[in-house]
Amino acid sequence: MAFDGTWKLDRTENYDKFMEVMGVDEKLAAQDNLKMTIKQNGTQFSVTEQDVSSTSNSIFRLDEKIEYKLPGVSKKLVGTWKLHGKKMEGNFTRKDNNKQLKITYETVGAEFILTLLLEGVEAKKIFKRE
Repeated sequence: MAFDGTWKLDRTENYDKFMEVMGVDEKLAAQDNLKMTIKQNGTQFSVTEQDVSSTSNSIFRLDEKIEYKLPGVSKKLVGTWKLHGKKMEGNFTRKDNNKQLKITYETVGAEFILTLLLEGVEAKKIFKRE
């Protein structure tokens, strides 16, 4: 599957601004060193996210409502993941303030791109296969 593998953060785009909108200290954002391991089995995904301060594991199925926590941020979200062609899109609501957050996973060439969109601010985390 296109998302399967272990991915190590290579670079970010507009991430400091996104973290500001999220209400997270920029110093914490600068320390982010995320590694993701993704395994897909049909409509079920297993995702392990590890950063400098925590490791989280989640198992979910597409189109099922889940609770999710962004790694290193401690903001809880509720929503669903859907597959749209080669992109996986998550539409979530923050539990602390009901703001909408969209998360997109996609592979482009040899890169895995995680896009975050909150209040009109878009950020990207670009990963390379480990």
